[in-house]
Amino acid sequence: MQGRFVVLGVVVMVALARPAEAAPSITIEPTPQPIVGGEPVEDGEFDDVVALKRPDGNTCSGIVVTPRVVLTAAHCVDELRDSDTLRVFYGPHDAAFDPIEAIEFGAHPAYDPNPEHVDIHDYGYVLLPTDFMVPGGYVPPITTQDEWDEAMVAGREIIVVGYGEDGSGRASAGTKREVTTTIRRFSDLGLEFFAGGDQLDSCRGDSGGPAYVRMDDGSLRLAGIVSRGTEICGTGGWYGTPYPALCWVDEHTSAGLSDAACNTCDCLDTKPAEDGGCSITANTHAQWPWLALVLVFVGRRRRR
Repeated sequence: MQGRFVVLGVVVMVALARPAEAAPSITIEPTPQPIVGGEPVEDGEFDDVVALKRPDGNTCSGIVVTPRVVLTAAHCVDELRDSDTLRVFYGPHDAAFDPIEAIEFGAHPAYDPNPEHVDIHDYGYVLLPTDFMVPGGYVPPITTQDEWDEAMVAGREIIVVGYGEDGSGRASAGTKREVTTTIRRFSDLGLEFFAGGDQLDSCRGDSGGPAYVRMDDGSLRLAGIVSRGTEICGTGGWYGTPYPALCWVDEHTSAGLSDAACNTCDCLDTKPAEDGGCSITANTHAQWPWLALVLVFVGRRRRR
């Protein structure tokens, strides 16, 4: 039920605004640790990425997309009762500051808990009791066709961030890390993509964390949410594109994430292009060695 990841943690400045008065900014000195496939998070980057601690002690990750709304994976909150306590941690590691207790959480109604399926709507949200202000601003999800066509193609680089393991064991979880890897292919509907491999990957504890894509103009967009992968971290995994869930999130949180021109969040053409990098049918022979590797682990796919 945990996410996954090969990444590096560091410096975070997060201001938590309280209802009566704004809390002062907090600065943490960087303490990078070299990890295979990862690199230190730069000062002031990815302050919007948080850790979620479940009552059973398991960890997930999430991304703050508005002052009080965190996006995460459905499997991180799906089995929780309304009375359960879900704590939100932030900073370079999950013990850096006192946690925030969530006041509400939910899993997408179309969520399919079978990790062997695709397009399983592994989307969840967490509602905070007070504003969480990100100094650099919130990273918006992709909601326009132009941005989708530019960014959501096979071979595009993504940056995955989370508090999961680095592949060496559970003791390595709890530190915010990041890794750059690439999108490998898309599902038939384009609502999920497979990314990573070659020891560049998410890992257990990274579920619900973001996969960012850098647009041609240099700005970041939220391209995916860590969902699931093979039992062995480093071989790649599946990410849900957040766009299909935005109207549902808006309905429950008034976050205002979806495009006002489309109140059903199904207005984008997300299917992979048959004549370009997104196609999963072209050049079948060239893809065979990689597909064989996926089939080796298909029976051992785990939620991250």
